[in-house]
Amino acid sequence: MHISITGDLGSGKSTVAKEICRILGLNYLSTGLIQRRLGQEKGMDTLEFNKFANNNKEVDEYIDQQLKDVNDKTESYVLDSRLGWHFVNKSFKIYAMAIDEVAATRVLMDGVRIGEPSSGDLQTKIKQQKERRTIENERFEKIYGIKPSIFKDFDAIIDTSTATIEEVTSLLIELYQKHINNEPFAKIWLSPKRIFPTNNAVVAAEDIYFNNEESALKEDEKPIRCVLYNREFYLFDGHRRLSAALKTDIPFVPVILLAKDAEIVQDEKSVIAFIQDNFDKKFINEWEIAHGFKFFHYPTGDE
Repeated sequence: MHISITGDLGSGKSTVAKEICRILGLNYLSTGLIQRRLGQEKGMDTLEFNKFANNNKEVDEYIDQQLKDVNDKTESYVLDSRLGWHFVNKSFKIYAMAIDEVAATRVLMDGVRIGEPSSGDLQTKIKQQKERRTIENERFEKIYGIKPSIFKDFDAIIDTSTATIEEVTSLLIELYQKHINNEPFAKIWLSPKRIFPTNNAVVAAEDIYFNNEESALKEDEKPIRCVLYNREFYLFDGHRRLSAALKTDIPFVPVILLAKDAEIVQDEKSVIAFIQDNFDKKFINEWEIAHGFKFFHYPTGDE
């Protein structure tokens, strides 16, 4: 079985894909490198070339064929590609995500990345990456009629924001081996430092900010439950395990995503209503003080 890996720009997916190849002895195919080479030949950076590809379908046709050809190969590949999961019939489908600030910082510090648009500051780079993602998603929907759902179309979702390459690679290989052996495994793995607390998590502070991390970590393979609102994860329950993970600096926690945005999460209540009833920005400060860290950013909008 092949492995297809896609995800956020700056999530480290290419580095992880190459490391998986090295450890498992698989072949590597990157459509991103193909795209950058084509853009370089036309004197365009990645953002400019994405806009160019919107009106030139032969670009996608050429890149897509490289993926389709993998279906006829006898050796196994790791596909570093936005659409590898779609075009290759048998693959373990991975989505790598990263917090915007982390991802943009990685891209800015990458001195060997070919064809990257120039930007003078972090916020400009975040904006550029969001624009590129939007352009690509719109093109894929227009051409193929697909609108990927991260949490439905992929076998594993991993947040690389606070983990090393070795930690990410090790976990993905473990999940891949469980997948091919038909063993159960948690699908979503997030950095504990991206999950925002709710009233469910801070209602009894003296009980939550406890000192006995060991007892909670005995359940570390039991996923905590979260909801997603405006692309941010909020704690629904599992505060003891999340607190223990933060105190012991664990890079990932397994997560079950209950619902997102307007979907119903509890007692006919939507996620939007749950956040309105159970989230207050003062919780963030309490949570940060209790666990000795700072979130990379804070929720915006009407939470």
